[in-house]
This record gives sequence, C-alpha cells and structure tokens, in this order.
Amino acid sequence: MEERTTAVSTPDELSLWHLCVGIITKVRSGQLGFDQVRDGLVAISEGRAFADPIPQRGEKSHQPKHNLAEARRAEIEAWYRGKGLNVAVPMPDVSNRQLKAWAELGKAIFFIPAKSVLTYEQFMTAVAQGNHWTVTDQAARAKIGWEPVETGRWFLLEVAPVCPRLKTSWNNLTAQIRLPSLEEYTVAYWIHKGLTRVCLDVNTWCWLRTRFGLGVLNAYDDGGRVDVFRDDSVALLIPCGHEGGRAVEVVRSM
Repeated sequence: MEERTTAVSTPDELSLWHLCVGIITKVRSGQLGFDQVRDGLVAISEGRAFADPIPQRGEKSHQPKHNLAEARRAEIEAWYRGKGLNVAVPMPDVSNRQLKAWAELGKAIFFIPAKSVLTYEQFMTAVAQGNHWTVTDQAARAKIGWEPVETGRWFLLEVAPVCPRLKTSWNNLTAQIRLPSLEEYTVAYWIHKGLTRVCLDVNTWCWLRTRFGLGVLNAYDDGGRVDVFRDDSVALLIPCGHEGGRAVEVVRSM
C-alpha cells in the first residue's frame, strides 16, 4: 500500500515551531514537568496521542473538558502518599482559566494539611530532613514564630527558580506583599521539586514572614534540600542582590 503523507503549510510549520519553543520555556521555568512532556511527544511520534479525531477549526470537541484543579489535587495527594503521609487533599475552588492565568505568571497552588493531620516535624522527617535545626534545635525553635494551620488549605506561590524582588529589604517587602511562612515555603519547595524536578532558590534566598526572634529567616536550596538561614535584625533593613521575596495568597477549597 502506498504511504500517504500530508504536506504542512509554512504558517502551520511556524506555528508548530513557536509551540515547541513555548513548551521548552515552560519546562525550563518549572511550569511543565519534563517527564510529562517527553512522554507526550513520544506518544505523538508513535501515533498514540490522538486516537480520536482532532476537531477541525470551528468544530467543537465532544470530549469532556480536562479539569486542571482535579489534576492538581490528584498529583499533590499522590505526592503526599508517595512519602508515606496519609493526607487527603480537597479540591481547590479554582477554574481552568484561573489556573492557566496563574501558570502564565509563574505561580502554582499547593496544599498544606492541618497540624492535626501532619505537623511540620512529621513533614520534615518524611522528606528526610528530620535532623534539620528547625526540627532539632529546641533553643532556636523557641524563637520561631510558628504558623501551623488549624484547617488544611490551599495557597498560591510564585515558583520561578530565581526568587523575585531581589535587592529589596525584608522591611520593604513586608509592606508590599505577604511573604510565605516557614511551613508554606517548605511544603512548596518539596512538592514543586518532586513534581517538576526544579529546585527553588538555588542561587537566591527567599525572605520568610516568620520572624526569628528579633531577626529574620531566609530559605534556599542546599544541594537538593531546603535550608533555612538565621539572620539578625540588621538584615531587616539591608537590601541584598541575592535576597528577595515570593508573594503568597490563600486559595479556597471546595
């Protein structure tokens, strides 16, 4: 049987090229997982990706709409379960459009369980950081303004690998945005790393809204593990080229 091929017009070829560039950009920024993209491209190349006819322009698909909120809920719950943590993750009350808009802005949602379900200490032990000073150093721990949540909740965090708003002091940042707490940053760091293989703040530090006594806390990547740096009160006033802040917002559950 004669093999038939379909010619690709120049405009379509350019469109495909721009699409591929966009995918690579999102993989590099952590908005898309490398494994998911790779598996999808392999499926396309083997003719497995489109078992159903692809709708033509102006033609509506009868396939059910992919629920991005449910997909996010499921992957985060699976991540917790994969760490041996029995955490039930509720559905976030957000639309596909909102999640896509946040992704375009370099933001992602994460779920932090209630302290009655999972404590910070239990979480750190599950990710093999039970020996970190924020878990073991009792004298230092007493100076931390802990913010464990009474009810599990979703939150939205900026997830660019490089911390935004560099060269801004802690004092100035707290007047502009809501910084993540120690617990929020730790949860987001590990889940984001697990789902995308991208570590936050490899070459930057992120201020935390939790005060360390009269000083401050900075969080950053230390060889594939989250670390927290203690600084004195002078740091509250001094901008630094490697220190910045990630804005965090609370997201409702359904």
